[in-house]
Amino acid sequence: MIIRRYLVKETLKTQGAILFILLLIFFSQKLIKILSSAIEGNIPRDLIMPLLVLGISNMADLILPLSLFLGVLITFGRLYSDSEMVAMHACGVKKNVTYQVVFLLCIFTCSLTMLNTLWFGPWSNIKQSQLIENAKLNPSLAGLLSGQFQQTPDGNSVIYIGNVNNNNLENVFIAKVKTKDNERPSIIIANKGKTGHDKEGNQIITLESANRYEGNIQLQDFRISNFHNYLGIIKPKEIDMNSDDEKIDVQQLGLTELQTLKTPKTKAEFYWRLTLIVSVPLMAFLVIPLSVTNPRQGRLSQILPALLLYLVYFLLASSIKANAGKGRMDAEFWFYLINITYFIIALILNCWDSIFMRKLRLKFSKS
Repeated sequence: MIIRRYLVKETLKTQGAILFILLLIFFSQKLIKILSSAIEGNIPRDLIMPLLVLGISNMADLILPLSLFLGVLITFGRLYSDSEMVAMHACGVKKNVTYQVVFLLCIFTCSLTMLNTLWFGPWSNIKQSQLIENAKLNPSLAGLLSGQFQQTPDGNSVIYIGNVNNNNLENVFIAKVKTKDNERPSIIIANKGKTGHDKEGNQIITLESANRYEGNIQLQDFRISNFHNYLGIIKPKEIDMNSDDEKIDVQQLGLTELQTLKTPKTKAEFYWRLTLIVSVPLMAFLVIPLSVTNPRQGRLSQILPALLLYLVYFLLASSIKANAGKGRMDAEFWFYLINITYFIIALILNCWDSIFMRKLRLKFSKS
């Protein structure tokens, strides 16, 4: 049907534009946060783009339902405001067509939401944790910031590099302040250096014209060594992904794992993901009557109440997730309560102009 294709096309265009704008806003916020961490030296610079791409799943959790909600609200509101929807109904187009269009869009958006929530979201969180943990366990000297004193992850040494150019290092200063057993504190100074990897994947650091100062000021026992080439090998450490229930990240678990583990955090995360999926058809069903606009009232007359209902819904859901994760609330009970309440509200709004509701309102008005 031509009208159905037209409505789908117009709504998809609006939803796509809203999705792009919201994604750009959230992407910019994420970029600023990651760049701040990179400037402070908390993450290597080569992890900026991977972390940005993997962070899209967290952005899409709230963006996908909101894009469909605003897409239907703005598109249908414009059609009512321009009297296009009135003309369609006058030409014999039934109101059920709008529900069919929204149902098709719900299937598309809900499929993306389920794919993101059930698979891509947990997978991207696992990858982000692995990248950050691997960067902490196996820091690359080439990724260190130039002109700053930085501490190694184990806290045993302090490193200063005057200039970093790809794999070439200049003005290197390494001070080992914390020692083990009978090992003495030492300082290594080199004018030049470079980094590389061997066949086994170990990180190799070569310092040219290096001086090593080793000793203890209390014992007044010092040793000075000069090296033409000072070679160091750093073996990569393996990431231990095994953790107990207290330290486990619930965002990395699948839906079946969340349902199996009976902890407050997993239960709250389980019903939060169900909320993200259920919110797509629920909010789309709710917004259909709210998009009906009188041309004399303007387009903003129905947008504000609709946005208020949407905002209250997700604020309640977020509050329940936070409190249920701490064991203060029952996530299951409040999940059903909020969604059933909103479904009743949506049902009343959709039936408000029906013949039955008109007769009912007329009956109560006379009484």
